[in-house]
Amino acid sequence: MKRSGWITGTIVVQALWAVVLIALSVFLLVSARKTAPEVSSGLRIGAMVLLVPALLATLSWYGLWKQTLWGWWLALLTDIALMAVFVYSMIDDGLKNIDREMALVTVISAMVPVLLLIPAVRRFYWPSTKRPASELS
Repeated sequence: MKRSGWITGTIVVQALWAVVLIALSVFLLVSARKTAPEVSSGLRIGAMVLLVPALLATLSWYGLWKQTLWGWWLALLTDIALMAVFVYSMIDDGLKNIDREMALVTVISAMVPVLLLIPAVRRFYWPSTKRPASELS
């Protein structure tokens, strides 16, 4: 089946999101080496916590690339869960204390689930059980 621009775009955005999550985790680990010991343990924990969704995003990107339904589900569930964590983190300090960087990360994290739910993308990964008469013969 030929991929449309929406599907290719979704796969590319998922790949970029996985790269950003991995890079952020590596950045936190590198930062942990250059800070005081009482701060570095928190940065290391944050890096390890962020590494799990990064690996799941990478695995889901592979599934999307290989046109599998499990890749679509894994991408959707992982990205929605991560977006929910970012939304919670953003509003945890109160709605008057939202910083721009966290709001930007939250909006970016919402892009992939929205792309996955576009009808053309959803139908590509959820093949129809009805087949045209030309395919049945």
